[in-house]
Amino acid sequence: MEKGHPTDLVAMTTSLIWNRRNRLRLGESVLDLRLLYYMARDALQKFHQAHISAPSPTLTRSLTKWEPPPLDWVKINFDGATFQAKDVAGLGAIIRNDHGLVMAALTQVVPLPTSVEMVEVLAARRALSFAQELGFDHIILEGDSDTAIRAMKNESFSSASFGHILADIKVLSSHFRHLAFRHTRRQGNKVAHSLARAACNFFPFCTWIEEVPAVSNVVYLDEILLES
Repeated sequence: MEKGHPTDLVAMTTSLIWNRRNRLRLGESVLDLRLLYYMARDALQKFHQAHISAPSPTLTRSLTKWEPPPLDWVKINFDGATFQAKDVAGLGAIIRNDHGLVMAALTQVVPLPTSVEMVEVLAARRALSFAQELGFDHIILEGDSDTAIRAMKNESFSSASFGHILADIKVLSSHFRHLAFRHTRRQGNKVAHSLARAACNFFPFCTWIEEVPAVSNVVYLDEILLES
């Protein structure tokens, strides 16, 4: 259920549609209309969060579940995991369509980077590269690292230690017809997280097409939540 009154969401969506119309008149690039609902919902949630002074102790956090992308789009969830004892990191990514069906997935083991943020952007870069290799061009890239998602959305040069990875991501992004970045909570990113954690159980680099044998039980749970 969305926070706030339903009319708030309608007003936010109308505002985004009007803004998109103005950008079209100016000849500027715009997002697909089917993404405006997600943008309006996220903007409305941020607005309400900014105007709540303190959370009510009687409220419980609602379950965050994976949500499918718009029709004819795919969503790529990515995540990274560190294994200090082995001095490596695991990268995981899964691509699903608007019906929640698995299109492809991958795991990769890389030398341990200098920071957790570096692991996340490495996973994002590998996910985008994987999507390009498979020919997808309408993509939502989703992860549970707010730092990584914010950095990828920022169009200015980054002086962060992982700035060169962000530069690679910007180059990769130009190869897709439509690409949106989206943040989710850990519960909405369970499969990618499980893939990253399982990376050390496979060869340094593994891919699957239309299946994810290592974390099939997690995918099944997502499918149940999707139908509820």
